[in-house]
Amino acid sequence: MFTLVNLVAALVLTKIGAANNWKTYPAVPKTASINGFADPIKSALPACASDCADFSTDNTSCPYWDTGCLCMMPQWAGLVGGCFALACSGSDVVMATSLAHSLCNKVGANLFIMPASVSTALSKAAGDGIVLASNSAA
Repeated sequence: MFTLVNLVAALVLTKIGAANNWKTYPAVPKTASINGFADPIKSALPACASDCADFSTDNTSCPYWDTGCLCMMPQWAGLVGGCFALACSGSDVVMATSLAHSLCNKVGANLFIMPASVSTALSKAAGDGIVLASNSAA
């Protein structure tokens, strides 16, 4: 019996410790009107990119409201970045991409991971030899 009590106590303490690890990340709302990525930046995006963050999150394992998780999913970030590259050009591409990276940094993800081909398309769409900072997935 003593061993069972110790085991249960250890499991409870482990669970509490694991829950406290999330305190190191910024709090994000667990709801969103569009998704956790679009809601915070949609109004600041250039007009050409305003619909680019509205993609469904169904191609990820992320809850739709989890901004940091979406930042880390190349299959989702690739859709967003690809839309920026197709819909915008020049400084609008730079602004949209910068907003995406800033949002990911703000929520503690520190990366906006997209396929390398999308990073290349963004650099070309930005033009004028501008090289965009990227975190690319191979």
